[in-house]
Amino acid sequence: MLSRATINRILVRAGQVTPAPAKRPKSSYIRFQAEQPNETWQSDFTHHRLTRPDGRPGSDVEIITWLDDHSRYALHISAHPRITAVIAHTTFLQAAQLHGYPASTLTDNGMVYTARFAGGRGGRTALETELRQQNIMQKNSRPNHPTTCGKPNGSSKR
Repeated sequence: MLSRATINRILVRAGQVTPAPAKRPKSSYIRFQAEQPNETWQSDFTHHRLTRPDGRPGSDVEIITWLDDHSRYALHISAHPRITAVIAHTTFLQAAQLHGYPASTLTDNGMVYTARFAGGRGGRTALETELRQQNIMQKNSRPNHPTTCGKPNGSSKR
């Protein structure tokens, strides 16, 4: 009995199958960016394992970044044992103190940024409350669409 992969290979070689990509090609992505500085700040975080001076694996950290979406300027970058909603809010305030407030923010739907998918528990994160108080538009990517927020660093989310 032949495997599915073998049958597929035979049919492709014979020109009987039209290949269709499983994913949309990257060339079809539409590039977008804010038109003005401080129009939109984008935030995300990524995981990284540190290396000790002797070369052995060190501790894990999470690195949060706030970027100006127009210039791609890093407004804030810091590493923490684990990114929390408090850290997302605090780092936003630190960036705002140095650079002024943005008109909007763009993040994924991680619980450090928004509680709207918290499973009915309701409420808001401190960042959501701050943005509302400052009249800053909060934009979140659509669930399961990481390319919206993955401009500089296709980072992983929790």
